[in-house]
Amino acid sequence: MSTDKLMYIGGEWLESNSGQRFESENPATGEQLGTVPRGNGDDIAVAVAAAAEAFPAWRDTPPDARGRWLLRVAAALRARADELALLLATESGHYLGKAQGLVEFTAQNIEFHAGLADKARGATIPAGPGRLALTRLEPVGVTGHIVPWNYPLFLITRSVAPAIALGNTAVVKPAEQTPLMAVALAEVIDEVGLPAGVFNVVTGFGEEAGAPLAAHPDVRSITFTGSVETGQLVMRAAADHMAKLTLELGGKTPVIVFPDADVETVIEATMQGILSRCGQVCIAGSRLLVHDDLYDEVLEGLVERFGQVKLGDMLDPATQMGPLVSQEQLQRVEGYVEIGQQEGAEVLVGGGRPDDPQLQKGYFYLPTVLGNVTNEMRVAREEIFGPVLVAMRWRDEDEVIGMANDSPYGLAAAIWCKDITRALRVATRLEAGGVFVNEWIGEDFKAPHGGYKLSGIGRENGFECIEHYTETKHIAISLEDEKTENWCDAPL
Repeated sequence: MSTDKLMYIGGEWLESNSGQRFESENPATGEQLGTVPRGNGDDIAVAVAAAAEAFPAWRDTPPDARGRWLLRVAAALRARADELALLLATESGHYLGKAQGLVEFTAQNIEFHAGLADKARGATIPAGPGRLALTRLEPVGVTGHIVPWNYPLFLITRSVAPAIALGNTAVVKPAEQTPLMAVALAEVIDEVGLPAGVFNVVTGFGEEAGAPLAAHPDVRSITFTGSVETGQLVMRAAADHMAKLTLELGGKTPVIVFPDADVETVIEATMQGILSRCGQVCIAGSRLLVHDDLYDEVLEGLVERFGQVKLGDMLDPATQMGPLVSQEQLQRVEGYVEIGQQEGAEVLVGGGRPDDPQLQKGYFYLPTVLGNVTNEMRVAREEIFGPVLVAMRWRDEDEVIGMANDSPYGLAAAIWCKDITRALRVATRLEAGGVFVNEWIGEDFKAPHGGYKLSGIGRENGFECIEHYTETKHIAISLEDEKTENWCDAPL
């Protein structure tokens, strides 16, 4: 049943200044789930003003108290886990079991960052006799968070939780494909009673709400996850007022398979890496680089297993893969597979929409493997963001490292190799922010996440995120009792 929601600004539920609304839909069926306000620059200005007004009191709230507020939010998420998982499944396309796990993962993420509230600290500096030098970490102020649609609940809290824990206030602009999830989180936060203005949500489109948020002079740090092109626009907008930036942009993760790897494990891990979330993940293992000794065996197994994947209703426990998020994303994936074929790649399995008329009502695309791929092809260099795996052969270690690094992206990489010395040697030479050895995903909110090259700047998660949401202040103190020499006689 469709529901109509409002934005959350300054602790109040508000309609957009324009009075316009837009729909959120179920990507499996195309049916409307609800409507939200179509926020614009005027609404962003109101939200930033509310966050700025709340900032002094929140900054001065004892750090351990800020942490306890976040622990209450985590507990409230768990109390509404079934409801939130159902919405996550129907709005974003996660199958229900995965959605349930993501709600719990999000609660754990909030708890970890709540613990940073009273752990972030400065240092003393050995300045010599007669002087004391120290640093302290202070919150930056109002933070802006422009969030994607693929993991809408977790990715809001990945940046908002540390920002709030460290004494900042937040304005969130969720993706237009998944606004209801952000509003649901606001409902949880409102229920907990977090002080008004600390957390704000403005629903709307990127050009109309996201761009004004990035450009607002009172927003002191901006976190953006999305495409390279949009990330570059955010970076330019932030430059005018010198806001701090964390950008997680595209990825084209190489999965390197050495000849000593276990074939069955590689096949299962490869499927997880490219088909989880229907391939709509920045770190998706979309480039499979298999040693020539195992290439035929691995590809034969993958083709067989890809053809057996069950697509369907996200609420059906038997479903293994859901739909793409939108018609636009479906067309993007279809376009890239056509480009690959034009470039000489061969569709080994998949390569189109399912025949089932019921599935054709949604944005489903078959798990696809492209063979006969070379590293110069667009399908090997550009982010497809769908369930499309491109496979390539290699023979020499230096060759495969060159292939892996010959990419504009550098978000993640994976290595399958029983020789741990060799695996670690290769890991040190890969140009990637994260390297997963003998596992398909090594992401952990306790560890830093971010990329090299066009994959972005800055790091989320772990202790490394503290830098983005704080300013370092140096304080120098004289310990001398004597009067300093006359300034006229001192060298200047």
